[in-house]
Amino acid sequence: MKILIIGGSQFVGPIIIRKLLENGHNITVFNRGHIQNKYENVNFIKGDRNNGFSISEKFDVVIDMCAYLGEQTRRAINDLSFDFFIHMSSAASYKKSQSFPLTEESPLGDWPLWGEYNEGKVQCEDALERSGINYASIRPVYILGPNNPADREHFIYSKIKQNIPLILPGNGQASIQFVFAEDVANCIVLLAEKKLSGLYNCAGDDTITLQNLVLEIGKIVGTEPIIDYNPDADGENFDISQFPFANETFVCSNEKFRKLGIKFTPLIAGLKEDYKNYYSKFNRF
Repeated sequence: MKILIIGGSQFVGPIIIRKLLENGHNITVFNRGHIQNKYENVNFIKGDRNNGFSISEKFDVVIDMCAYLGEQTRRAINDLSFDFFIHMSSAASYKKSQSFPLTEESPLGDWPLWGEYNEGKVQCEDALERSGINYASIRPVYILGPNNPADREHFIYSKIKQNIPLILPGNGQASIQFVFAEDVANCIVLLAEKKLSGLYNCAGDDTITLQNLVLEIGKIVGTEPIIDYNPDADGENFDISQFPFANETFVCSNEKFRKLGIKFTPLIAGLKEDYKNYYSKFNRF
């Protein structure tokens, strides 16, 4: 198939490109080229999506990895020619709820914790729903893995290894959920190759509290973590400079992908593997 990837220069994107190339697809990548502009066996088009897409070629699938505003999604839909569209959304597009797990039928809307990111992703989903095109929207929870541009695993590892206290927001007892970048890529490749339309949560099978996450990572590192708490940083008041995850429960159902045969990496096993192969080799802890 001829597949266009918008963005895709970091984290999950290169994994998707590798997997699609391995499966014999013809890949075109469109991005600004600020992070990566050299790809093997890939047609690269340098451009800024906000200035439009001057691409006349028709694609079997478009995978949009970097739409954060409704207007960006609408422009991609209007400017490009394709049969099937995949939007990299987020579970942060759901409306704040006290009922978990969130399913694909849960309403989208305002969740103050996520701020403008939530608002923009809701706009993107609305643009897709109104477009009438054949599309899929994938909604990952917190993503983990090597080369993570968000300072998540590295943040916790570095504090533990340097015996610096980790300051958990609130009481640290909120249950949260993760998914590994490799699993997200597998899900997107599946949607692309089978052109499976619909809405899909992308989340691992495991849930864990913030406190237990730190304790488990301490076991992986081999150092008991020093844990403090900041009750003033509870919920949407959390301070990302103190800890990368908020003390706000955030759990989604992954039943739809599991029924399609996706097997999600167990949380602790994935953390151990990534630490062994990647994070343990960091020189700047």
